[in-house]
Amino acid sequence: MAKLYASWVPGYSFVAQNMGTGILDPRNQPFVDVNGLREGFGAHYYLKPGTNWFHVAIPTPVIVEDRRATLGRVMVLFNVTDQFGALQAVDVWDGPNRILHRDGLSISGGHSAGLDAFNTWDVNHDGIAWGVGISMLFWTASSAEIYFGSAGGDFYHNI
Repeated sequence: MAKLYASWVPGYSFVAQNMGTGILDPRNQPFVDVNGLREGFGAHYYLKPGTNWFHVAIPTPVIVEDRRATLGRVMVLFNVTDQFGALQAVDVWDGPNRILHRDGLSISGGHSAGLDAFNTWDVNHDGIAWGVGISMLFWTASSAEIYFGSAGGDFYHNI
């Protein structure tokens, strides 16, 4: 019998891969070019033109009752400014091992109000060993705002 476990983190858990004023716009606020604008309900990042990866770790119930987990899907509640930016790729990691790669995406707009076809990715990977991470690549043609509300994963244990 499979048991479902869901694990989520708030959006302020996301970190930018590349930081500083070369890629992130501080918008006259201290440290926003390094940390993003973190608030109790999530994190805002202001990108200058170019690309940047954002990463988040998902608390992972790796072993339950002597059995390794299966990761069913991952979900990210996010917004990216229409016409100025887009999500281009999503990678899912089990520690150092990439277990999902989706590229060729061009997702923009609001996806933070709930789950939809543009913020949910099926993984279906059995035997999670190390811990799950999600990486998202965003592209901007002009200054764009990215907002992260939350991220999570659905895990199954066959017990």
